[in-house]
Amino acid sequence: MMYHMWVRHHLRPGDFWQLSRGERMMLMAFSQEEMSSMND
Repeated sequence: MMYHMWVRHHLRPGDFWQLSRGERMMLMAFSQEEMSSMND
């Protein structure tokens, strides 16, 4: 998932971990939704 966020949205892992827990959870949920829609 981190690879997807980095490649598609240029979000570096260090920047991701500096976000609040809620923001990280939201980004992970959005990324999962985006990846599942790409497989359809």
